[in-house]
Amino acid sequence: MNGPIFEALKRTLKAKGLTYRTLAERMGVSEPTVKRIFHERNCKLDRLMDICAAAEVELENVLGSMNRGPGPANRVAPEIERRLAARPALLFVFIMLSERFTPEGIMRSQGLSEASMFLYLRDLEQLGLVALGRGLSARLLVDTPIQWDFEGPLKPHFETTNKNFIGWAIGHMERQATFVSFSRRMRPETAEMVRREAEDLAERARLLAHHDQHTTPEDQLIGYKWTFAFGATPFPAIMPIGPHPRDAGARTEAAKRPLPA
Repeated sequence: MNGPIFEALKRTLKAKGLTYRTLAERMGVSEPTVKRIFHERNCKLDRLMDICAAAEVELENVLGSMNRGPGPANRVAPEIERRLAARPALLFVFIMLSERFTPEGIMRSQGLSEASMFLYLRDLEQLGLVALGRGLSARLLVDTPIQWDFEGPLKPHFETTNKNFIGWAIGHMERQATFVSFSRRMRPETAEMVRREAEDLAERARLLAHHDQHTTPEDQLIGYKWTFAFGATPFPAIMPIGPHPRDAGARTEAAKRPLPA
């Protein structure tokens, strides 16, 4: 067996959070044996089937995903970002397409008519982002994943989208969403460890989603959103505490300050 199969297997193991040790225990062999197989990237078919069974993945899915590993992030031209910023609905259609939603899936989730969907796709084609096929089929002309410029013209839309999602999550914590928010004091070294662990979890989620998108029928997939923010808390910006209403001295000092130009 050649290298691409084992690269696909390694992505599967990482997505599932499986170590060589766990794989070896499930296969009933030693950990060095499993490491040697992956290092040499070669084994008999029956041993490859054992590995897939231990990883709880179908061999045909591994073979189908050999050349579909998540690639490096790509960018959209600044002029295209500016034009999408002027049309938020068109931006959101393109984002959903880049997340592997089909036009029919977008129509179902957004309650759009076929006419509206076709017009959106045609507008994206005019921007050079998709190529229209028959009916409502469209092929992305931009490789995914896409790295947007969060400090560019789309910034207000991304801020609003995430604020809306957080608000929705808080209102649906009982059944449909998870929302965790807290502030704690800790050492910078501890905070850095937490940040790295969160990034590792996000990468695992991306790998799992990538695997699902290439092994699961589209109508069985549901869109999920991950929003994570972590940093030294800017308390004056997010939890402002002004002078006490009865603090006359503070009011006097504030009155003496010159107004901003």
